[in-house]
Amino acid sequence: MPKPGLDRSLFIILLIVITIAVAIVLNTNTAVPVPGGGTGTLTGNVSIGPLCPVEPCTIGPERLTAAYAERTIVVSMPGGAVIAEAIPDPQAGYSIALNPGTYSVDIRHQGIDRSPDLPKTVAIRAGETIRLDILIDTGIR
Repeated sequence: MPKPGLDRSLFIILLIVITIAVAIVLNTNTAVPVPGGGTGTLTGNVSIGPLCPVEPCTIGPERLTAAYAERTIVVSMPGGAVIAEAIPDPQAGYSIALNPGTYSVDIRHQGIDRSPDLPKTVAIRAGETIRLDILIDTGIR
């Protein structure tokens, strides 16, 4: 005959294991799929500046591309898990295909960079395109 304390300990361990499993399932890095599937698109232009402390600012295309590459667009789940990143292009902007769901959009900050447009919460629906243009102030003066 099992001891009463052993049955209770086994029950508590089983309860802890189930709780952890549910927490893992609820914190996965994917959005809840919508029946019918499909993805939506997050797109926009990105403007970064100033890139020089004095005007006129004359930098080469390599340095301009590097300035954009340092400030990737980051898409996260509401809990903070990063699910997508995109390197913006100075001319074409960015475009990210996402499963339907609600996301937080921000940038990888460099130094004192800031954006009045971010962070931003966006809702993506299948077959739809959401436009989010982003202005990044580098703080260079």
